Parts: sequence; C-alpha cells; structure tokens
Amino acid sequence: FIALVTGLFFYSFFAPKGLTKQQMFENGYFGFEPAREISEFSLVNHLGDTVGLEQLKGQWSLVFFGFTYCPDVCPTTMGVLNRAVADMQTKPQVIMVSVDPERDTPEILSRYVPSFNQAFLGFTGEFDEIVSLATQVNVAFGKVPGKEPGTYTVDHSASIVVVNPNGEYQGFIKSPHQALKITRILDSLML
Repeated sequence: FIALVTGLFFYSFFAPKGLTKQQMFENGYFGFEPAREISEFSLVNHLGDTVGLEQLKGQWSLVFFGFTYCPDVCPTTMGVLNRAVADMQTKPQVIMVSVDPERDTPEILSRYVPSFNQAFLGFTGEFDEIVSLATQVNVAFGKVPGKEPGTYTVDHSASIVVVNPNGEYQGFIKSPHQALKITRILDSLML
C-alpha cells in the first residue's frame, strides 16, 4: 500500500501534464473551441505531387505561410520550427505554404524547405487556391512593389497555424516565435 501511495505521489509530479489555457496563451497560442473546418484545397508539394486536405489529416501539423525570397521572417521561423520539432517526442508535420507562387515553383521549394529539415514540406500552386486556404486560417498576405522596377516582396502574417489530426484549424501561435514555447504548446496539445 505504501509503495502504491508513494508511486502515485511521484507520478503526479513527473507525469506529462498539459498546459492550462492561460499558460498556452502566455506561450503565444490562441486556440479555438471547437476547432474550425478547413475546406478542400488543391496545391502541389515540393516534390511536384498534388496535395489537398487529406495531407493535413492523421497527425498534428504546423503550417507557416512564407516565401523563399523572404529576407528575414521566413528563414528565421523555419529555423525556429526545426529547433522546436527536434525536441518533441511526437513530431508534427511542418508545412510551408508559399505566398509567392509566381517565383516559388516546386523545384525552388525542393531546394529551400528541406534545407531546414528533410521532413518539412513545401506547398505552392495556383494563387487563388493559396488565397482560399490562407483566408480559412486567418493568414493575410499581399505583394508590395520593390524599390527597383519589376521587383517586389510579399508582406504576410507570421503566425504559425496549428492543424489537428482531423484536418481542422485548431489555433495559431503568434510571433515572435521561440522554439521552446512551440515545443511546449505542441507537446501539450498532443497529450
């Protein structure tokens, strides 16, 4: 009996525990109850394969909308995501959806995305399809003319979208991002 009580006592201290809603918020996570549906979409991954909603089902996913010509936010966020998933017991799927399909072909994404992590995926496709998906997960983006004629950059939300294993929009992690906070949030959600 004493062994049982002692075991339960230690288990209560060392068992994995989820963060409270307040702790999730303090770590930068905004969740939705219930999760929001995502409708079917059709994009192409960095290997040239057609992907849709089915790709978001069966595991947790972290989806970041960015582009390969991004000078700062995108490479920084991709690096943080790589460090975050390295420390996770169960690894979520990480996807970068390009907000610059004009330049971000599957070939360009195939060099860029795996350079951060071989398991990461890159999605691109028709502009309207990307806008439709981005709108469903509250991500805004738009082309901004550059200083030189014919050049441009893309302003975009830096939040990381969290998709649950049912392929639903569960919430988002606001920037600035920290690997440890992302790890804590996902580990808590995946309990």
